Amino acid sequence: MRAAERSAQSQPKGAPAAPRPLVVIAEPLAHEAMDILRAAGVEIRVPEGPGAAGLAALLPRADALIVRSKTVVDAPLIRQAPRLRVVARAGVGVDAIDVAEATRHGILVLNAPDASTVAVAEHTLALMLMLVRGIEAARARIAASQWSSRDLVGGELAGKRLGIVGLGRIGTAVAMRALAFGMQVTAHDVLTSQARADALGVGLASLDELLAGSDILTLHVPLTAHTRGLIGERELGRMKGGAYIVNCSRGGLIDEAALLAALESGHLAGAALDVVAGEPPPVGAPVWQLLHHPRVIATPHVGGATREAQAKIAASVCHDVLAALRGEPPASAVNAPAAPAEVAAFVRAAHLLGRLYTQIAAQGMAKTAARTAVPPLGLTLEGDLAGYDAEPFVAAFLAGLLGQGSDRRISIANARAVAEEMGINLEVLRSECRRGFGAAISARGGETALAAGVVHETRIRLIEVDGFDVEVAPQPHLLLTKHRDVPGVVGRVGTILGQAGINIATMSVARDDGGQALLLCGVDRAPGERELQRIRRIPGLMRAVTVTL
Repeated sequence: MRAAERSAQSQPKGAPAAPRPLVVIAEPLAHEAMDILRAAGVEIRVPEGPGAAGLAALLPRADALIVRSKTVVDAPLIRQAPRLRVVARAGVGVDAIDVAEATRHGILVLNAPDASTVAVAEHTLALMLMLVRGIEAARARIAASQWSSRDLVGGELAGKRLGIVGLGRIGTAVAMRALAFGMQVTAHDVLTSQARADALGVGLASLDELLAGSDILTLHVPLTAHTRGLIGERELGRMKGGAYIVNCSRGGLIDEAALLAALESGHLAGAALDVVAGEPPPVGAPVWQLLHHPRVIATPHVGGATREAQAKIAASVCHDVLAALRGEPPASAVNAPAAPAEVAAFVRAAHLLGRLYTQIAAQGMAKTAARTAVPPLGLTLEGDLAGYDAEPFVAAFLAGLLGQGSDRRISIANARAVAEEMGINLEVLRSECRRGFGAAISARGGETALAAGVVHETRIRLIEVDGFDVEVAPQPHLLLTKHRDVPGVVGRVGTILGQAGINIATMSVARDDGGQALLLCGVDRAPGERELQRIRRIPGLMRAVTVTL
């Protein structure tokens, strides 16, 4: 059954179907991406009109926007999209997205930081080989029908000193491949520890030391206010005579006029560029003199353009967009805290607890929880979870807590700021886990207490509600009752649900030492008010509420 059909069947009888989220795809994506979105049942629209006008017509209804490199997502565009919850860049760089403005509006900005790592690293090595071996000159000679190897003696990568500026994902991938070629690798990265560099077999150096000692210099850092013009006349002058420079990262890192001068003077033996400061460069722009230089190999920003990378980028971005539309923390948010992959399920569990807390407390499940003001809250990382950075869990919990019933766009990008603005007090605690799980996450506010664990690495289980031990897989709709611990209550609840055509998917019953019991069951659709009133009239029933996740 398709997702859209499942969604329609989960609606209460007689209720209008909820509108499908609209995903606007501003630039072409791999077909794998379209298949993922279609399978999820979202509405997909591609601009029909030319340029910005076609996109503008779709923005007022857009819940998500997927772009590549040409669409500029700035403040004016954001103002045209009042429903926008997520902007996804099908690639790595987000230079064309006003991340700060998106964050202020609670819009998540996503990218695919890992998908093109291998492609860019391989392209970097390919350009190095072309430079050192003189492959471009040899190819040009064959193209001119000349079979001659005169003056085409090249060099080898083995034994050369490679300097890497930026030892992130791509820089590390380049280093590993360069080491396999027998190169001596040194890097400059202020965020990399000596221990990590030692583990990679890479030396660390200051930028000046790297420039002076490298036979080949390759750049793998983002373009920021601090890195723009990172390699200028001074830095090029400090490089070894006869060295090469490669840039498959971002245009603007190198002063292009200074690079041209260093090549013209013979100080540098060559350069390989996959990016330039302004793309595409206008006809007649000065940068074309650099791109046409005989000692320059240039490609038109194709470092990540492999079939494999584009498919991985598209799939990664679409899975994250769908997670964000469901209200779940995505894997790669540019403007929100991220957790390691091994605890991603617990981040989703934190978001779930936030949604549960809001609904259970608001409906008075605990004696003092139904207050107009949110009481002081505690979020506890238990067991193996205690050693991790708390911010991803806090952001996810607050996004779940605040995202319901608000006229503001709330996401993990702005949940912390909104909570502080509202005066919500959240304390993070760490403790052992005494629940039979290696790790768990719990939340408490007033007399409402909730906890969740994870089984089989990814499957969330609710394991505590208000002091009662349960174990229930989250369902779109939950029914929760508190009642006296007497025979017949659970059976009568099941009978009422069955008579209403509501199927129970999962159930857990727990009791305490004070003669009370709790029933938590997942149901195919939410009971209506008529069914709830019948349940509440069962003798011994004290509370009955529904929760929608």
